[in-house]
Amino acid sequence: MIDIYALAKNPLVFQKPRTITSAYIDVSGNMGVAQTVLMVQDNFTENFGAIKMDNFAVKPKGAYWVITKAKFKFFKRPYWRDKVVTTSFPSETGLLRTYENTAVTTLEGEPVILAVQEACCLSLDRHRPMKLSAVDFPMEGSPFPVLDSKFTKFDVSPEEFQEMYRQHVLPQHLDMSHHMNNIEYVKLSMNVFSSEDWELCIPSEMEIHFLGESMEGTELRIFRADKKGATYMKIEDEAGRQVFEMKIKMK
Repeated sequence: MIDIYALAKNPLVFQKPRTITSAYIDVSGNMGVAQTVLMVQDNFTENFGAIKMDNFAVKPKGAYWVITKAKFKFFKRPYWRDKVVTTSFPSETGLLRTYENTAVTTLEGEPVILAVQEACCLSLDRHRPMKLSAVDFPMEGSPFPVLDSKFTKFDVSPEEFQEMYRQHVLPQHLDMSHHMNNIEYVKLSMNVFSSEDWELCIPSEMEIHFLGESMEGTELRIFRADKKGATYMKIEDEAGRQVFEMKIKMK
């Protein structure tokens, strides 16, 4: 159990009750994987907005936020109309990076999904990492993390991947930065599974690496590899530059 009500007293914590609406489910009636990433990312942005550290706050200081990696642990998949509580906060903040923790729990605090996202500020002019002190990010007072921030290097060779399909980046894939939204990469990767798979499959853990930006009109190639009980996905642009990779394990 997680004491979500004690956590809510910390000024760096953002907490919000949510209902699993039809917009968050997949063909199984459970919350989908891409929709899970969306809910966690929404809580991230609302958390940073509440502590006045979102992109609107750091842009005047010449910076913008990017999520570089994310990791998820699934205990179960919430079902349509289930009620959950999302609790997010930055933790383990260093010179250049912070790790946003999110716990999706029952109303009593039983873990449903745990997540951690690695984030850093890039300079608007050079697109290079900036010291978080340059945007006055809070360095102390964060709660203890709910999930460790250790990420892995994917041990899959290029020869093990099979191209599944191609997709052009369309206007509705873009976010306010005019780059493809992070969630859209996850959606494209989920298409390597069939709808029949999602009727039965229950994810247990997942790791995501955002490696590059994609612009409108770019043709993306989506690949899949299965190895040692996990499915790996990668996305390359038309020049062969890898912009995304992901690993997911099922129960």
